[in-house]
Amino acid sequence: MAHGIERFFLLAYCIACCWSGLGAKAQLRVVRQWSELDYVFPNDEARQTAVEKQYYVPGNAVPIDVEVHHRRGMKGSRIFISIPRFDGGRPVTFGVVADDGRVQPYPDYSWHDNQGLNCDGMTSVFRVAIDECNRLWVLDAGKIGDKQVCPPQILAFDLRNDQLIYRHKVKESSYVAASLFITPVVDVKKNGNDCSDTFIYAADVSGPGFLVLDVANDKSWRVTHRLAFPFPSKGTFTIEGESFDLMDGVLGMALSPYREGEDRYLYFHSLASTTENVVRTSVLRNSSFLNDPNAPPQSMKVFPDERPNQSAAEAMDRDGIMYFGLMDPPSIWCWNSATEFSPRNFHEIDINRETLQFASGVKVVNNLKGEQELWILTCRFQKVMTGSIDRSEINFRVLAEKIPKLLKNSPCATPPKDQNHGYHANLISSKEEPFITYRYGAVSYL
Repeated sequence: MAHGIERFFLLAYCIACCWSGLGAKAQLRVVRQWSELDYVFPNDEARQTAVEKQYYVPGNAVPIDVEVHHRRGMKGSRIFISIPRFDGGRPVTFGVVADDGRVQPYPDYSWHDNQGLNCDGMTSVFRVAIDECNRLWVLDAGKIGDKQVCPPQILAFDLRNDQLIYRHKVKESSYVAASLFITPVVDVKKNGNDCSDTFIYAADVSGPGFLVLDVANDKSWRVTHRLAFPFPSKGTFTIEGESFDLMDGVLGMALSPYREGEDRYLYFHSLASTTENVVRTSVLRNSSFLNDPNAPPQSMKVFPDERPNQSAAEAMDRDGIMYFGLMDPPSIWCWNSATEFSPRNFHEIDINRETLQFASGVKVVNNLKGEQELWILTCRFQKVMTGSIDRSEINFRVLAEKIPKLLKNSPCATPPKDQNHGYHANLISSKEEPFITYRYGAVSYL
């Protein structure tokens, strides 16, 4: 199976390279790019203090995620990026990209205390999410390097005024010493203007497992399952000839579209893996995990087919189309969840050996016209891990394009309809646990 997948993608890549040689244009546009990050400080004195105390070490920061807030009127749109504190030297862990490319701390500089003494601020933010209720959700791991200096927390800001409207500090029983919460997914069952039915699913990459937050009741619990763990055989990553080892568990997560009266599905995968998994959100929403974090073995499913190599972040649009990156070649692909999860149903969005190295942030964003946009942040993480970053080169990029343009004539937008039997995941399960059936436009349990 693995060799067949590799041959399939090698052929696809060769075709793509030939197209490039004939003058094909890249699909994704570079919106922002940096050799290294710089920051907006409140004043020159604050900047000088940060340098002297090594809160700010130029060249030390690595952006990991992107999120976008489109606003009406003169204020325009805002591009957010997160900068986790793998170690010191990062004065800001989350901010807005200013017009000159510097990072403006969000909501202000006082939230980003580098001494780890302000646990009511932000300690280390890997990824964030904006929901349909105009709320910005920030997942703060609470760690600087391997040291848990503050409890993990989940924050929500009202994007109309950038005021904090919710904070949940995770209790010790919901994480372990190794825990590192890095990816949030927001599940809102909106009823008119009522957004109270909100759950957050957070990936614990080093735990490994999930944190589930019931926002209305301000309660969280831990969920563990074998599919959240890394695969030892997939812990070596090679990007553009550079290799590194990283045994990371669950990282990429995407939520199926909300349809009233139906269950939603959380798709997820470990970074050190080539598989994709799925679980009903009703399983995760069950507060019985407060007493026992172990999910039943058959409650989460793994698809039989695999990607040709590892993937980091992923996202799903309102039509159930998933977008994800691959390490080799550096590229972005789509998969329509109305079809079987298989390489033959993965379709190229863009392949670029230079601009798409390690897609760490993948987001679907609605613009003011109601169109969907795909936003990607790439960070050349292989160079971070190997210590080979060259500050004279472009290392970090934000890329974007409207999804209708990306999917024009793409098989992802028009799944095949010549199979009378439909698509099935072919998952082995007990009689008590039904398998997943793929239908056009929806995924459901029989």
